Amino acid sequence: MHLKSNVVPLRRSKSRRPETKPKPERPELPPYYKAVVAPASSVEWFTRPAVVRALGGKSGFDVDPCTPEDATLLPMRTARRLIPPSEDGLTSLWPDGAFVWMNPPYGRQIGLWLGKLANHPGGGIALVPAHMDPAWMHDFVLNHPAVSAIALTRGRLRFVRPTGELGPSNTTGSVFVAYGPRAARNLKTACDGGVIQGKFLDFARVTGGFGGDVANDDVSGEEKAHG
Repeated sequence: MHLKSNVVPLRRSKSRRPETKPKPERPELPPYYKAVVAPASSVEWFTRPAVVRALGGKSGFDVDPCTPEDATLLPMRTARRLIPPSEDGLTSLWPDGAFVWMNPPYGRQIGLWLGKLANHPGGGIALVPAHMDPAWMHDFVLNHPAVSAIALTRGRLRFVRPTGELGPSNTTGSVFVAYGPRAARNLKTACDGGVIQGKFLDFARVTGGFGGDVANDDVSGEEKAHG
């Protein structure tokens, strides 16, 4: 005689694995981007809008060759023309008269970016790390005839994350490099107005090799108030 059991056997439910969304494909990039462009990379840190506005002056910048692929990540539009990595801002054409803003990828190839800006007829302003020993610093900042002024930051800058939040202080100091008289005027005004905290050096007085007048103001009073 078989007795019936009142114990109901448990049925194991088949667990479903959560669906994973495929990662978006990143564009194929030149080698001087690959070293620094990656998901959640520190390359996607942006300059504070007040600084870019002050350095652009009344007319603003014409070209920014170092923007993210998604321009909506920028806390503000930095220039009239934005060049993402897929369009390769290093080899693309910059109009001769374009005034350029450049916060280049801080990789080993930074000298390529500075070399292009240093020899660009329209001039512009670059923001680079304050590393005094690399060849690019000596070739395209300290000894290049197109450099009209520099500003050494006092303390370390804080950059803006893609979320719009202000990040922690940078891991090193920074240098703003002005190429041409317009860039020197704007950089001086930004320093005088307190938008940039640091030491402004007029290369006309330091080296005697630059004849532009950096006393003229190219930044409006409203832009000076940002900080």
